Amino acid sequence: MRNIIFITIFLLSTICTAQNNDSIPESEKEYLELLNYTPKNFKIDLENKPSSEFLKTELNSIWKLKFAYELKDKLNDNEIKWLEDQINQLAVAYFLEKKPIIIESVGGYSGCPEQLVTSELNNETKVTILNFCSGGCIVNNKTEDFIRIFNNRTEKLLLN
Repeated sequence: MRNIIFITIFLLSTICTAQNNDSIPESEKEYLELLNYTPKNFKIDLENKPSSEFLKTELNSIWKLKFAYELKDKLNDNEIKWLEDQINQLAVAYFLEKKPIIIESVGGYSGCPEQLVTSELNNETKVTILNFCSGGCIVNNKTEDFIRIFNNRTEKLLLN
């Protein structure tokens, strides 16, 4: 039920955004663009892609992979493994474009920061920090797992 409400709110906000693009702050535009961006080096593994109905969409962005991963309870081990490989490959694709991303889970009791996109230096490389804002005190373990998988790959790449 919570996912349905979240999807509905996201779709409504996307429609409103498309209709009134001038009212969105520049930082929020950047955030939405990063969530929906597909790096040029990212290629979906169509040859091994499972035929699950939950994986039928084109899983080519952070937002789409995150959403699919949150449905992992409905997937078998092979489908989850394929999805995790795609998450790793997306992190690699960002890194190859010299746009490495680290995702942070923020919010909860203290609220969400004004800036959802920031940057920092990590091993002399500029890294974009993308803040996933959670709306309450309840932690979504699937989202946290997605963040861990994505960040582990990016951090390993930054160490080399």
